[in-house]
Amino acid sequence: MLNVRSANSLSASDMTAEARIRQAAVERFPVDGIEGTTVRAIAADAGVSPALVLHHFGSKQGLLDACDHYVVELVRTTKTRAIADGTATDAGFIASMYRMAPPIVRYLGWSLSRGAPATSRLFDELVQESERLLAVAEEQGMVRSSPDPHGRAVVLLTMQLGFVVLHEHVSRALGMDPFGLDGLMRITEREMEVFTGGLFTPEAARVASQGVEAASQLMRKETADGG
Repeated sequence: MLNVRSANSLSASDMTAEARIRQAAVERFPVDGIEGTTVRAIAADAGVSPALVLHHFGSKQGLLDACDHYVVELVRTTKTRAIADGTATDAGFIASMYRMAPPIVRYLGWSLSRGAPATSRLFDELVQESERLLAVAEEQGMVRSSPDPHGRAVVLLTMQLGFVVLHEHVSRALGMDPFGLDGLMRITEREMEVFTGGLFTPEAARVASQGVEAASQLMRKETADGG
């Protein structure tokens, strides 16, 4: 039986029945898939009756939609609040995110790779939240401004979610579970290495930037001439 407490610092007695059901579903769907996941199994994980699952969510599809919404909302509330009140870089906040992240990240990876129409909606919602979070971070002086905020949000989110979708290959390459605590910490540390220290040396960054700009101008000119 899956442990519904692992993604939430609250004990089961502190969570409402609805929250326990949703948490159980977040952990159960990626393991058994939509077809393999039953209302009865989710109810057993949450410690409630199947009838109560249907009472709160109407159907398995309704519960799946609620899980998608919950994941996006969790990203929004936790990160926005932390950026706004200046605690995003506090050790306590980062540690709490590590503890909460494994089942959430696993669900994201499963949801984004399942190819359902809801996946497109989920990704679009995550892009919107990413763009909004970056705007808040700009206001707080945490990140630089961008001439293309939407494009930046899409690219950054894609980079961050790459290991989530390719988790099987990442697991093989790193020799550890990317959804486990050690794997998430290692990946996050390397992400921060790139985001904060940069990948290129200053001279290489200058040359690369010039090369990209020149190539963009050349391609635009060729397109215009061809038209």
